[in-house]
Amino acid sequence: MYKLSSLLKDLPTLHESRMSSSGFAVWIVWADELTDAIPSTFRDFGGMEISSENQHSLWFFFTKDVFHAMARLQVWANLNDLPVYIQILPANLGIGFQLEMALSISSELYSQQSNLPDEFEVWVHPKVRQEADGIPGITLEKIDKLYSGIAAASWTKLFGDPRMGFASTLGWFFILKPLGNPMDKAFIEGWRNFFLEIEKILKRLKLKYIVSEGYLTFELDSYKNLDRWCREILTMIRGTKDCEECNYWPSVMLAVEKAGYQFNDELPNKIPIEWDQMAPDFPHMSYRTAFLLGDNYKIKDVSYSFERSRMTDWCYVHMSDLDSIFEEQGSLNITLPVGLLAGKERPCFYCGLRSHTETECPTRTLQDLDNKVWKDISMMGLDSINMNLKELGEAVKDEPVSGMERLLGGAESAGTMLRALFEINAPVQLRYMPMIWRSLGKDLPAGLYKLAPLEKSSLTKAYDMFLAGEAAEAEHEAKEGALRNPRDFQYRTLLGFLLMERGDLDRAIGYWKEAEPLGDSPIHFAYHKYLQARGLEVQGRFDGAMNLYKEAYALCPKWDEPHYRQAVCMVKMGFSEHAVGLIDQLLDDDANLFNRIIIDPEAERGVVQILANLHGRWVAAQEGAKDGEQKLRSLIEEVEDWFGKDHEYSMKMKRQIGNILQLAEIENYVVFNKLISGKLNVSRSLKSNVDKEVKVLQKQAEQFRKRLKGIHEEISWFPFPRALREFNRDFNFCVTKLNWVKQQHFKVAKNFRMSHEFFKQVDENLKRLSSRLVTLRIVRDATLFALLMGKSFMWMEIVGLGLALVAMPVAVVVGENFHYAWLTEFIEGQRWGIQKGLIIVVSVLAFTVSLLKTALVFEKRKAKFFDEQKELAKKHMARQAKTRQAKTRRR
Repeated sequence: MYKLSSLLKDLPTLHESRMSSSGFAVWIVWADELTDAIPSTFRDFGGMEISSENQHSLWFFFTKDVFHAMARLQVWANLNDLPVYIQILPANLGIGFQLEMALSISSELYSQQSNLPDEFEVWVHPKVRQEADGIPGITLEKIDKLYSGIAAASWTKLFGDPRMGFASTLGWFFILKPLGNPMDKAFIEGWRNFFLEIEKILKRLKLKYIVSEGYLTFELDSYKNLDRWCREILTMIRGTKDCEECNYWPSVMLAVEKAGYQFNDELPNKIPIEWDQMAPDFPHMSYRTAFLLGDNYKIKDVSYSFERSRMTDWCYVHMSDLDSIFEEQGSLNITLPVGLLAGKERPCFYCGLRSHTETECPTRTLQDLDNKVWKDISMMGLDSINMNLKELGEAVKDEPVSGMERLLGGAESAGTMLRALFEINAPVQLRYMPMIWRSLGKDLPAGLYKLAPLEKSSLTKAYDMFLAGEAAEAEHEAKEGALRNPRDFQYRTLLGFLLMERGDLDRAIGYWKEAEPLGDSPIHFAYHKYLQARGLEVQGRFDGAMNLYKEAYALCPKWDEPHYRQAVCMVKMGFSEHAVGLIDQLLDDDANLFNRIIIDPEAERGVVQILANLHGRWVAAQEGAKDGEQKLRSLIEEVEDWFGKDHEYSMKMKRQIGNILQLAEIENYVVFNKLISGKLNVSRSLKSNVDKEVKVLQKQAEQFRKRLKGIHEEISWFPFPRALREFNRDFNFCVTKLNWVKQQHFKVAKNFRMSHEFFKQVDENLKRLSSRLVTLRIVRDATLFALLMGKSFMWMEIVGLGLALVAMPVAVVVGENFHYAWLTEFIEGQRWGIQKGLIIVVSVLAFTVSLLKTALVFEKRKAKFFDEQKELAKKHMARQAKTRQAKTRRR
């Protein structure tokens, strides 16, 4: 027995459905193997397979075509053996917010069960019988005896008249509209070449078409034709985009159900859809048509649609089995909430949203630029951004303006997201205008950080009135100010905003154009061109807007805002593929533009192509971030290998790397780039610091060698070598370590770190040697001083004693010859005493004189002595070198 409940039990349970439709459920049970003709017929007549198991399945039909399908199968079964049992039941199809399907069937039908059939039968439930009544060629006969397991009801059996065709009423008109200016040369050539490619498909499928007023229209009379056309056009577009030499032109496409329309030139103008808001290159259709195409296609919501609760609302499809640019694994999952995008107004000049007019825009209350908000957004992962966008949508869904004002005053993440959305269009908001007035710079955005004080005047008075909602008084004050100051651009700038809020954009643009040449610097010229461009953009005059944005960028080439608006204008025109290059250029300059573009409501038309393009950057950055994270973790060990754990540089780099690694869990493009740049910066810093330290080490080694050489020269003259054991041990340690360091390659971390450690030890030993050298130098100099003084003393002593010995005989002879008897008697009487006295006096004089003499010439004699010894040592070393060279040559 096959139970209907087994097909229903695995379907999702919807607590709240997004849309629903009453229709017909078809339960089919078959014996043996089901022929392909049955599911093919079901699809041709608008059937969708809901659930399937072995030998039975459940389908859903939106329209009464279900009876045509069954009648055709019944006629076919008269000629073929077809053991199939079919029930047509009343049902309701519910669609969830994730486009999941649930089928609601009466509880008394839920528990039905059936055996394998022997013949073809179609049973019709009494609640849907009246839908089949009156269909030509279809008869319903009452069933008297029910099978076991079938719900008790007045079932009828369906029969079809073989003479009737029983054709499907399904059919679609497909309309294709090329984007761009029909008078543009590039449009004419590009569309003509692309149409030739489309025409080949149309001829191959034998489809008749009309080309009128820029629209290509043709008829698709069956599900098979619709499916085949969608496959052909999507495959062809994908192929032409991947081929540089192929012909491609962006176009919007729509499949509209035939009911109520005629195939003629006026058809495109009768369809209630905003052609300028449609995403290019994807077939748009109703949800009901999209569901009929089945699982081979993925459905994408048309986010600008205000009503989302009917099967007839618009969506577009892309192929799930084609490597298309919107394939889920090839596109970012970002969804802007309907509550944020929906609205009946034209896009707000200040923020681009449709839920309010300029006079109601919450940006009017903002005071200063909020550059910090992009840093806050960069700290949100992609899932968090989606969640915050959803919360934002819920908060502003019912009361947009009051909801936004409440969020702006709070600290919720949804409020952060809203502030970021408002920051996108900050240059055209009222808070930007006084900053332009006060700017002292000549370029944007740098000029916004050099502001003059705001002085009270009639201008600020008019501005305050404008903010307070007193538009009439502000306009009167501004006009008077403009008359008093005909060369002052500021009043005209304010008048432009006043007229813009009144709804007169053309006159507002005129005022900004008048104000432009009255400015004093490139900032003023670029700002007013930007305002004019924004006015044209809001009006949908994108070509003119793009030209003015280009001119503004030329005036302030460091200001990215005009470049960004050019890209958005391209997206709004449907040329998303052309905007990709400009977006890539902006992202190369500022990674924060990534978060900006994915949440920009004004880029919604090209969201498919943009997100697909950004996905490539996302994947590359994500992989780079993972590699950066691993490299940063390894760099911690590498820094420690180079400098050790306790080195000041190691501690600093570990803190820096730790701060970067804290971001590793955040799935955000900006964070990915921070990890990548962090890895590069740390690597460069490490390399730079190592190179710097290597130079320091080399310089330090040279200084150590000089110090060691000086110590060696000083100590080599020490007269008591046996007293230098401890000194020699420290000296030899320094020599050994310096020689080891000299032989090593500093680019190896182990050698680098050991050299650092050895140099610390060498420096300590050198300090110890230097302190000991002072004592040894004193001993050496004292010894040399004593030797020099001793030499002088000996010579003076010898000369003095000789003179003393000669002096006494000479004195006796002088006394006798010159009759100095007293002298002779004195000398003869005290000869030995006098002799001793002379010896003592001479010795004292010799010692004193030699001491003074040696003290006066000691430094000079010492330097001369050491210089002579050095020269002798050099000559000796030179002779030894020559001897070694000679021996080498002989060998």
